[in-house]
Amino acid sequence: MSTSVSETDLQSQLVLTPHPLQRLGAHAIAALAGAAHPEQVTGGQFDVVVARMISDLAATSTVAKGDPGWYLLGVSYLVWPNCALHYASKRTVEGITAWRSMPPPDRWPGVPCMLCGRAAVAWYGKGDIPLGASVEHRNTTAPGHQGTPLCWPCVSSFHALPYACAAGGGVLAGLHSWDERFMARAARTAMVHNRQAMLTRGDLKRGGGAFAVEFTALQALRWWDKRLTDGVQTVQFSNNNQDQRFQVEDLDQPLAEWLRSTVRDQERRAGFRYLAAAQATAKVRGLRMLAWRAFHQPHQIPTRGVQWLRDHSADGAIPAAAPLLAPLIRSYLTEVLHVLDKDVGHVTTVAGRIAEVITESGHLKRFVVATRQPRDLKSWLKKEATDWTRTRSGEGPFIDTVQWRVLFDMGNTSWSARDLLYIAVLEQLCARGWNPKPDDDTVLDDLDFATLDIEDATEN
Repeated sequence: MSTSVSETDLQSQLVLTPHPLQRLGAHAIAALAGAAHPEQVTGGQFDVVVARMISDLAATSTVAKGDPGWYLLGVSYLVWPNCALHYASKRTVEGITAWRSMPPPDRWPGVPCMLCGRAAVAWYGKGDIPLGASVEHRNTTAPGHQGTPLCWPCVSSFHALPYACAAGGGVLAGLHSWDERFMARAARTAMVHNRQAMLTRGDLKRGGGAFAVEFTALQALRWWDKRLTDGVQTVQFSNNNQDQRFQVEDLDQPLAEWLRSTVRDQERRAGFRYLAAAQATAKVRGLRMLAWRAFHQPHQIPTRGVQWLRDHSADGAIPAAAPLLAPLIRSYLTEVLHVLDKDVGHVTTVAGRIAEVITESGHLKRFVVATRQPRDLKSWLKKEATDWTRTRSGEGPFIDTVQWRVLFDMGNTSWSARDLLYIAVLEQLCARGWNPKPDDDTVLDDLDFATLDIEDATEN
């Protein structure tokens, strides 16, 4: 087969494709090359990185399991089953190099790369490509095909995945985004940590505490100093022959940007510690629980904050955290959960009337108790509406039909409206002269904050 010089040159030029794992690996190669973006990696830099990855693999070939430096060999079972490292006859520098060398042009299959459309250099299977398809579809190809056709930069991107993804718990986990600048920063940070693991670790045990994958994503968001243009994903996978897995969890752009803002905006930063504390369980610290909920239960984050305020208002006094936490929860409800401005207006109007009633009676505790269950809040509002009509008929209704519907008859949206009602009442009371009680020394010293908000040393 004849091939032009330009086709050969393209085999050392990275491009980004829609495949998340290829993108992760391509950004890792760029980080190893010291380039700002995969497409800025020169042909010479690409060749140096490929040689470096071969050298790293070769260094593991004689390391005993459990000894420092074995980590990458362990990772190979998760990402490249049946590769040269797993056979004594091939576990040599020559065998590893042969596996990781581009086939000569006269052996190219004459078909385009499945991912980028450039000339493929060979057919590849799961020994090189971590596939996310179900077990029933693994290792199957179209008639006449010996595998999946890939160009050399694309298959090399898959080879670079251990530099982009950390191993632990039987999977590799990485952080992906379509925001290219954020993706590049996350890849550089991951590359530094994973290179260190390759040099020092002898096991695949996941460190970093509970929900380490989600916490790493939160950490990356709060280190980022530019507006996010897209969401963030955690990607966890295993290509192991006995236990193939592929899982993607999404963090939408509004929530990702909101989380980033909680370290850049000083007022939000002050309330964020209380919001994190509100997420804690008996076994998991608040900050890690918040990170997990951001990916799995985003609607629960403000509700937990409101419940925390309710618990600390049980004695009938406003907690000291209320002026800091209430506006933060409101921003979450409007910016992340998209509570409509008109609904905010309806709820705020009702909150003002409730605050007026509480100010006159001094009975905040009764309102706090009533908000624990929707049916109890309905009963309390009906009673107060009756009293209001009896004594203030000229001031309009205590709560009108539209406001009632917003609070109770709009499905899941009504949960957010009731959360908003609670914090709006506390804010209205503060505005009417109710002074928050002194801080009750609630424990806010979450050790995870020590590493969450420091700038990434790899950027210096």
